[in-house]
Amino acid sequence: MKAFLKYIGFLSITFLILASLMSFISLYSLRTSSLYKPSFIVNSVSENNFDYIILGSSVGLTTLNTKLIDSITRMNGINFSEDDTGLSSQYLMLQHTLYEGKKMKYCILAPGLAALRNKDANIGGNDYRFVMHVNRDYIGNYYKEAAPNSFEARILYTTKYLPFVGVSYYNTELFFPSIRVLFDKKKRNRFDDKGNYTYPQKKANLKEKPLDTVKVTFDHTYLKKIEALCKKNDIELIYYFSPEYQKFVSYEKPENLHVINHSNIFQDELSLFYDPLHVNSKGREKATLHFIKDFEQFYLSDSGN
Repeated sequence: MKAFLKYIGFLSITFLILASLMSFISLYSLRTSSLYKPSFIVNSVSENNFDYIILGSSVGLTTLNTKLIDSITRMNGINFSEDDTGLSSQYLMLQHTLYEGKKMKYCILAPGLAALRNKDANIGGNDYRFVMHVNRDYIGNYYKEAAPNSFEARILYTTKYLPFVGVSYYNTELFFPSIRVLFDKKKRNRFDDKGNYTYPQKKANLKEKPLDTVKVTFDHTYLKKIEALCKKNDIELIYYFSPEYQKFVSYEKPENLHVINHSNIFQDELSLFYDPLHVNSKGREKATLHFIKDFEQFYLSDSGN
């Protein structure tokens, strides 16, 4: 029996050592790649000065095309939005961007309508994309603060000390992609060299319906944190409501926060939507042109033109 227990102990220790080694290599591979936005910022964004950045969820990622904005306005911007994220994730991304020495005059915040209405959300579905940088204090603390209310956050925070915990739990999102990027460090996960992505050009399978008016407030804990961080770094914050099918966002004008409300600029225009929340490629072009018109008002007034 004693020999058997020793054998089991040896196998367990060997397994833990091998799992830890493979997980360390996996996280290192992702950390030195450009697959996900956090590592893309570290390894592939050599510029440090931008006129603007876009932070947001999938609506920020797929609605505003920085290449089109820059070609018309002659500004220089980049899109750091990540799908399946909320205001807490955007706060973390802004911290990450500033930590990397990036400076910007404007921060366009486009997290989607649901982000403001979900007061309890404190971690995004794709926040595992930061875990390869978990040894940075602001990322480790982000997971730690969310851990009491989130099993995923506990997993991600534990990865700081036991790498195989996070890599095994998120094996589809971390382990297998890390093997792929070993052979192509520049590979990106559904975004171009300026951080943009678009849904295919197709007409959404939507039914006609009357316009729905939704009233929101801006009293969100992480929005206040984003505002404070922007103020500290002399960044002008602009909140952007992207187009949604037959939905109009109503609100009282917030103090010290600029808002561009394009929630209902495409009333009844089914051909511009991929689904109720997202525009397709044709809708993205039109939405971007609308955005440029309003955004230039801020830029030109600040430039004294």
